[in-house]
Amino acid sequence: MMMECFGCDAEMEDGKFVIGYKSLKRMEAWIDGKQLCVHTESNMDADLGDVSDANRCFRRFLESATGFTAKQRTKKMKKS
Repeated sequence: MMMECFGCDAEMEDGKFVIGYKSLKRMEAWIDGKQLCVHTESNMDADLGDVSDANRCFRRFLESATGFTAKQRTKKMKKS
């Protein structure tokens, strides 16, 4: 799934999928029970084009992984 969204293969580290992509210095994704967990570190020196592209890919990844759009995820978080 990360290959489809970011165009690069993820490495496995301690049971977590890990990538680095443009302004995302590091992104870790893993499953904890029924929950998708994601931790990101940003490259604060990245240019605006890289930030925009990484953000678009990140949103696409979350939608693919959860099956919910950004609007649906926000609504779901407000309920909990």
